[in-house]
Order: sequence, then C-alpha cells, then structure tokens
Amino acid sequence: MSVSEPIPVVTEEAVLPRPALLAAVSAVRATTSVGAEVGSQIDSTATGPSLGKRFLQLPHRHSLIVFALLFLVVGVAGVEVGSSYWSRHVLASAQPAITERPIRPTIAGLNLTVPATGLQAKLQSISGQPATLTVGGQTVPISPDTIKSWLQVTTNQAKTEDYVRIKAGAMADSLNSLANQFVKAPVNSITVPEDGVDQVVVGGRNGIALTDPSGLKTQADLAAKTVMNSSGLAFNGGGLTTVPFQAVTPAAFDKLLDVNVVTKQMYVYQAGQLVKTFAISAGAPATPTNIGEFKVYAKYAVQDMRGTNPNGTPYFQPRVPWVNYFSGGDAVHGNYWRPASVFGNLNTSHGCVSLPVDEAEWVYDWTPIGTTVITHF
Repeated sequence: MSVSEPIPVVTEEAVLPRPALLAAVSAVRATTSVGAEVGSQIDSTATGPSLGKRFLQLPHRHSLIVFALLFLVVGVAGVEVGSSYWSRHVLASAQPAITERPIRPTIAGLNLTVPATGLQAKLQSISGQPATLTVGGQTVPISPDTIKSWLQVTTNQAKTEDYVRIKAGAMADSLNSLANQFVKAPVNSITVPEDGVDQVVVGGRNGIALTDPSGLKTQADLAAKTVMNSSGLAFNGGGLTTVPFQAVTPAAFDKLLDVNVVTKQMYVYQAGQLVKTFAISAGAPATPTNIGEFKVYAKYAVQDMRGTNPNGTPYFQPRVPWVNYFSGGDAVHGNYWRPASVFGNLNTSHGCVSLPVDEAEWVYDWTPIGTTVITHF
C-alpha cells in the first residue's frame, strides 16, 4: 500500500518557468517514491504491519516539509529568471542610443532648396525679375533690393545646400510702404484770433488715401507662392481717394504756441483759451524762421549754441537758457545778449524765436515735449 501527496496544479499564468515546474514535480514524486520503497522494505522485515504504514504516511503527516521543498525550488527558479531579466535590462540600457539622421527640412510652397554653388545665381534670378506696383493709375518699379528683403537664406550643416524662404509679412509690409508714397494726410486749416482779429495761420490741404488698403496684403500672400519662379510680379494697390481737411481753432489743441513772425508776437493758448502774449524776435531776413506747423521735440535748460553766419563765419553763443527745439535747429529760447528793445520790433536771430530770459523760463516750464508750435507770416 502506497500513499502519494496530491501535486498542485500550475496554470499557464504562473510565474514559474516550465523547466523549474518539471523539476519541482519530479522532486515531489521522488520523495513519495522513496517513501513508498522504504516502507515496502520495512513492511517485509518489521515485526508488525503498523510500522511500514506509519512510515508511508510521513509525507501526508509532514506536508509542510514537502511544500517547503517545493517553495525552495520555485524560489531558486524565480531568482534565476529575475537575474536573467535584470541582466538583459542593464545591458540594453548600457547600449548607446541610436541616433537618427537629421530630417531634411521640408521644402515646399514658399521654400526652395538650392545647391550652395548655385545660390547667388538663383538669388539674382529672383530679385532681378520684372516687378511693378500700380497705385491710382501710376506705376512704379520694385527694386531688386526690395525683393531681396523678402527672402531669408539658411545653410545646411554640411554647407552643401541653401534653403531660401519668403519671410512672413515682409512682402506685404514693403508693398504697403511703397504704396504709402502716394498717400498724404490732410492738413487742417487753423484759425487763431490774434489781438481780436481771426488769422488763418495754417491753410488747409486735402489728403489722399488708398481705396483698398488691405488689398496689397492679399496680393502679397498669393504672390509669395510664385515669387521663386522668377516669372515677374505685378501688384495693384487700387485707386486713391480724397480725404477732406477740417477747419479748426486753438480749441483743437491742448497747448499751442502761435508765433507771428511779422507782428513779432507769440500767443500762448491752452484748451482754446489765450493765457499769455509775448513780444519776440524771430529769424532775421537772411536767416528766417521755418514756417509751418511743428511740435516741440527736445528741451534743454541751458545749452551752448554754434552755427554759421550768412557770410560764412562761425558763431558761438554760450549758455543759452530755456531751449525748446521745434524744427531742426530752430527753437524757442531765452536771449540775454540782445537789448530789450529788439523784442517785438526786430527779427535778429538765426531762425530761433527768442524772448527775454524770465519770460523764456515761464514758456519752458509750461511747454512739454509734443506741444504744437505754429509759425506764420
């Protein structure tokens, strides 16, 4: 009579590999076989049948030992499998990363690939193609330098190829800049009351504007797809329309300096109200003051002034106070070197509008950069 222990069923999902599983099964079977054989021998020599039976029942009674042996076999197999996996993982991570070849830039549409040896010839072909812009019936050429400004060139790492592309917005910007030479802002007429008499100090002039200011951008977007073909370009900026001027008074300005070079008076207006009147000395007949509408663009509390007299000799005037530049070298400033009798009576300057020092200080403090200055006859 032999007793064998049931063998656990291992499914396909078990972690134990098949060789290790077979080894474990064999170990259990060997244990029960040895027990059965020894039991049989004892059975034949022992004085009583109970001794062999007890020996054959050892695996059953000590199943914990059998399972311990099985667990040991499984553990050894697991260590072997884990070690193999870890070795493969470490070796794989130690391998240098596979570097892919650089992807060549996609060249299509607004881009062009040119061999390095042929770049200059291609650029000359693109920039030298006939190109014109027509605005309001007037046609002007587009220069090769302007077309070149639309292009951007990059070179590959090996310096064997060049990539030419159209810069975004560059065509539209330059076309609008060319078209704007036909555009003029209106000049409003300005009427100022001087000593109770209305004076038109600036004559009005109508302006000119494009009828379709956005049309050139649309044309530029389309032409950008074909400019590399060097087949010629023709843009139409549309028509021109008149922008009427308006008639305004000092109320149109926050602050205004109105200079009458004939009467030699300067009128100071704020929000349309006359706040001060000063006697001045403007440019002499040989060096007249610039006439027109300007804005103060620079200020100096004190400055040395140099220049050239009408006869060609140089002049130097040190430490001129309270200087407000409004047109080139013309400024409203204080004058300490002329007698008080010249102000309101004689124009003696090299184009500047001068007045007594204390009055010039008040004007300097009152006048911010950007203040409108109108000079007129």
